[in-house]
Amino acid sequence: MPIPCPCCKASNDAGPNCRRCKADLALLYAIEADRTALIERARSSNCIEPLDRAEQLRQGDDIVRLRATVMLLQRDFAGALRTYHELASRPGERPA
Repeated sequence: MPIPCPCCKASNDAGPNCRRCKADLALLYAIEADRTALIERARSSNCIEPLDRAEQLRQGDDIVRLRATVMLLQRDFAGALRTYHELASRPGERPA
């Protein structure tokens, strides 16, 4: 995922420095790497807890969709439906 520089707003696909202003973005890349690892852990274990931590790092529709999927696998159909409606109620969003 491209990371926008907080200083100059340039989109950066590779780090650790901003391509335009050379600001150090290493911490932002580390947070994104931690989030990705937590999402992979949730996928492999069908567990909600890593998703909660990943969402604290950065919210995203990918987490909402994966949370609904894990709830379905855990047979929590009501929770999955609530999560689906949460995504559907966001402005400009359509559930996949």
